[in-house]
Order: sequence, then C-alpha cells, then structure tokens
Amino acid sequence: MLSLRTILSGLSLVLIALPSIPGCSNIPFVRSNAVVEPSGRFPSFVRERKQITIPGNHAGMVSTGIHLDMGETYTLLATGVVDVYPRIGIRKVPADGVLYLKVGKSGTFPALPGGSSAKTMESIATGELRLGMGEGGLGFRVDGSPHQAHYYKDNVGSFQVEVIVWETKDYVQIAGFLETLYSRDPKNASFQDGLKEANTLKEYQLASEKTSKQIAETMKQIQDLRTAKETEDKAPAAAEPGDNKQANQERIVQLEKMLGELTGKLAQLEETKAKLEMERKKTTALALELEEKERELIFKRNDGPVKPVVMIASPAEGSRIEVSHVALTGVAEHDQGLSRVEFSVNGKPVKKEGQRGLVVKDAEFPKRVDFNERISLDPGLNEIVVKAFDREGVASERTLNVYRGEMQKNIWAVVVGINSYPKAPQLKYAIDDAKAFQRYLVDQNRIPAENVTLLLNEEATLAKLRSILGTQLKNKAGKEDMVILFFAGHGATERDVMSPDGDGLEKYLLPYDADPKDLYASALPMREVSHIFQRIRSERLIFLVDACYSGASGGRTIASSGKRATISDAFLERITSGRGTIILTASGANEVSTESDDYRHGIFTYFLLQGLKGEADTDKDRLVTVDEAFGYVSKHVPQATGQEQHPMKKGQVEGTLILGVIPKPGEAQEQREASRPLPYN
Repeated sequence: MLSLRTILSGLSLVLIALPSIPGCSNIPFVRSNAVVEPSGRFPSFVRERKQITIPGNHAGMVSTGIHLDMGETYTLLATGVVDVYPRIGIRKVPADGVLYLKVGKSGTFPALPGGSSAKTMESIATGELRLGMGEGGLGFRVDGSPHQAHYYKDNVGSFQVEVIVWETKDYVQIAGFLETLYSRDPKNASFQDGLKEANTLKEYQLASEKTSKQIAETMKQIQDLRTAKETEDKAPAAAEPGDNKQANQERIVQLEKMLGELTGKLAQLEETKAKLEMERKKTTALALELEEKERELIFKRNDGPVKPVVMIASPAEGSRIEVSHVALTGVAEHDQGLSRVEFSVNGKPVKKEGQRGLVVKDAEFPKRVDFNERISLDPGLNEIVVKAFDREGVASERTLNVYRGEMQKNIWAVVVGINSYPKAPQLKYAIDDAKAFQRYLVDQNRIPAENVTLLLNEEATLAKLRSILGTQLKNKAGKEDMVILFFAGHGATERDVMSPDGDGLEKYLLPYDADPKDLYASALPMREVSHIFQRIRSERLIFLVDACYSGASGGRTIASSGKRATISDAFLERITSGRGTIILTASGANEVSTESDDYRHGIFTYFLLQGLKGEADTDKDRLVTVDEAFGYVSKHVPQATGQEQHPMKKGQVEGTLILGVIPKPGEAQEQREASRPLPYN
C-alpha cells in the first residue's frame, strides 16, 4: 500500500535492505563527485556528475544545481532507505517508490521505475533538475511544493542520488562508464541496476550498427557485381566464359537474399527498441496519472485501521465506450494482505472464469493483486465498482462511471484493384481482391456503401486516384474518423539517387494508365502517398498494400533497371510518418507478392480476409484488431509461399485499432444492418 509505482505493468516493489541513516539533518547536501579517472577529470562524454543527499524529513524538492536542456540524456542512481510513518511500521522504503523529479517548469513525476534504483532518460524540459521525496506516495504539487509538509517530520533516513549528465547518446560509452563504477563498488545496487539497463540498450545499438554495416557492405557487393555484369554484357561474347557470368548472377541472387534477411533483422531490432522506449514512456505517463488520482487515498493519517487501496488504471472516469466490452485494469493493495477482490456493474456481480487468481487460496494473503478484467457494458451509463477485502474482512471500494454509446464517428474506405494494365503485365486476381475486400467492409463490417469508394481497372487512373485520395478523402475524413485504403495491383521502382530509403530507388504504385517507361510522369510515387496521408486529418489510417517493389520477375511488381528495392525500416517509416498511420504490406524486402490460382486471390489478401472473417480472433471477443490480423497473415502467408513472402507492418496508433467485426452465429442480415458499424477504438 506504500507505493503507487507498483501499479505499473507488473513491476513489483523491491525493498533494498540498505542501512538507514538516523538523525540526519533536514538540510539537503549536494557535492560534486570527481572520483572518475585517475587524473581526476571526467571522460569527454560526461558533462557533469554530482551526488545529492535527500533527507527523509526534508519537505520539498532539493535543488541540484544541474541545468538540463530538453532531450539531454542523464542518469539517476539512488541508494539509501527511509523509515516513513513509524506508527504503522513502514520501514526501509527504497527510492523507487517515492523519489520524484522536476526539470524547469515541468510537472513532478516519479523518477525511477518500480523495482529499480537507477534510470537513464532524456530530459522532457529545459531548466534546473530538482529532486525530492514524495512522502506517503502523495508526491508534489506542480510547483514542487509538498502536499503535506508536516508528514515528513517523523521520517528517518535519507537517499543518496548520483546524477550523471552525458554529452553522448552512445550506450557503448554510457554502459562502459557505469561498468567502471560498478567494478569499483559491486555492492552498490544502483550501479548494478543502471548498468543492466544500459547494457540492454547497448546490445540493441551494437546489433543495429552491425546489421547496418552488413547491409551497406552487401549492397556494395551487389552493385559491384552488377557493374561488372553490365561491363561484361557490353564486351565481345568470347571475352568472358558463360560459366563465370552464371556464377556472378547466382552470387547476386544469394546476396539479394542475404540483404532481405538483414533488412528484416534491422527492422525487427528498431521495432523492438521503439517498443522498449514506448514502454518506458508509458510507465512514466501512467505513474503520473495514477499518482494524481490516488493522492488522497494513500497513507491516510488516522488512528483507525488502514483499509485496502484500490487503484484503477483504465478506463478513465467518464469514458465514452462504443463497444460492448471494456478492459478494466488496475491494482488493489494492503500491507497486511488481501483476501479477495470483487467487481460489479450496475449492481450486478461480474462473473469471472475460475476467479482468475482474485480469490486467495491456501491461506495466502498477498499484499498486492493486479487485475485485468473484461467487463460487459450495458447501453448507457455503467457504474463499475471494484471492492477489495483485507484478511479481516475490512473492505474499501472504487467506483468508476463509464458510458456506452453508439458509434458517432465515420469510417471511410478507398479500395483499388487493377488487373488490365494497357502498358504493363496483366494480373489475374487484383480485381477479385478488391471486390472481396469491399464486400467484406460493407456486408460484414456494416460500413455504409456510400462511404466505400471502389476503383477497378480503368476507373483507377492517376488523376482519379489523386482526386479521390488527395482532395475528396481529405475533405470528408475528420480527425476522429477512420480511413482504410486498400491497393491490389502492380508496384514498381526506378533509380533515384535522392531516395531517402538508402537503396537509390523510388517506389511507385501503378495506376491503370501507368507507363513503366515513364514512371515519374504516370505513376503514384510513395513519397506522394506519404504526403497525402499527412494531409488527411484522420488520426486512424490503415494502408493495406497487396503489391511489391522488389523488381524481381513475376508477382505484382515491375522490374526496373535490374535492381531490387529495399522494403526497409526507413521506407516504412517514411510512409507511416505522422500520427496514427498503420501500413500492412504483402511482402518484405526483395520479395514478390504472389497470386494463387488455388485461392483465386493474391495470397496476402486471401489470408487477410480469412483472418478478418474470424480465424485471426485469438482472444475470441468477436473483434479482429490490426495486430491480430497481422499476426495471422505473418504466420500463414510464409507457409503458403514456401517462406518466400513475409508481410510487414509499421506504424502506431493510440488505443486498440479494430479492423474486423465477426457476426454472431445465426445473426440475421437485417439485424446486422441495423447494428452499429465497425468500432475501432
């Protein structure tokens, strides 16, 4: 019941058993620590290092004298413990539960992740760094003053916080410096925690650098072989044996395959690192939200029994929900242990399958119970009550009001399918793909037919696509609306030394009237598609592409100059730049998006539709999210193509993005038409 940090994503509170410091003055102490190198000087990548002592009985923030610029990297390393509120026996509290920071005019927020005594981060503002102990979990006001100054007077002990400001963002250097500190003082838990975090980021950095170097070297080898091949092709036939030419061509194919694997690996590394950074930011954001909600509940100063504390992380009070279920997440805590946690909606108990660990068994009374319940909502106002009981049966509850309303937002879709190109190879099933996807949106997801624009063959000219996407859709789609774009047809590339993707190629979508010999004038470049996305106000846009840009023979691509494009992280990042855009492509780097006579569809589209119709619904909630759909095609498309085609996904949105709704068995058509359209948030 001590620390709100324990709410965060399963992070547990670790009490570090270090000796307290009794009788400490309430005057904070700041000193420089220059014991870094034998010379007594800092390495060039360390701008400043100080140690700050924060007495537990000091009410307010401590000035560190350290100025930070926005985005500047710094590390906090905290040791020491504080006995707080001795009357109820709360002792040896570590800094991760109560240490707060403030930079300049920013708000105050918890400085350390739960269970860790160290953190490296980037400054969220410009100004002086200030630190303080948020006694009793109450934190500080926005200006840095304590909520209850008199609560601090009986605290015993202090925290020692090392602050290191870096001149670098290179985690090889950062981890090396922290490793030196740890080697000198291996009993210092903060050095160990700081080194562990830095080593994780260092591993991602080194792996990304190594993979990028390998990509550059592989691309150079491919380019050298192609240059040599072009020279040989121009030379007399007798000048080069045929076997050597064949060997060069086979080597190029091998290197291109290697390049695809390396590019995919780099994309995975960057995505993993991005998720890690997002989790770190989410942890801080959630902590801020929960601290604000629960300040008046934690550590009530009275002589009566301390009741359990219930904290709800989501949904927010007063939320308007447009689906029939909501995920209720949060935590219940009590120092003496909890016996059970109960839920009700509008006075009716929520039935839980197998109690999901919320009723204690075998006489165990955990001090903390996390919950993540799927709650059914009634139409209109829903009063959700979470009630926690301690081992003596004393209960406390938390009430949350959520309104379930009907969908008020619009969904717009543009669906394009082109088989019959006048100046490009013909495709078999792109039109079938587009028609099937359009029927799915209208019939199963109940999107009004007038909101779905279907463009087939000669309807999908360059001028028409620019008008529909760049003008009409821009004018129709509002900020809260959802936009779905589907393209089945040819992709192509041409040489462009200014390409931001690192492969010297621009990528195009081919409209009906495209001329492969003049792509610049007749096709739709992906850089223009990216610009169109940024013009559309919608913050939820899904781009589904059953085409490719590999330049290889066959499939939905047009070869250009004998060179293959790289569906790289940079390329996908460029297309999804801006808030709320998700792209799902049919194939990965240097791969061909293929069609199937057996499925009578593009293989990607076939499995996408199968997944949306229900096979991708892994949690059986009758809703298919973008992540579920991608997980399904990522499994089945490679299997169906002998591992020669791997779909890719890029982009992020806030909340859950729902792409499909699965009707209940036996649901009548007229009932479906009268029901709500596709939810997406």
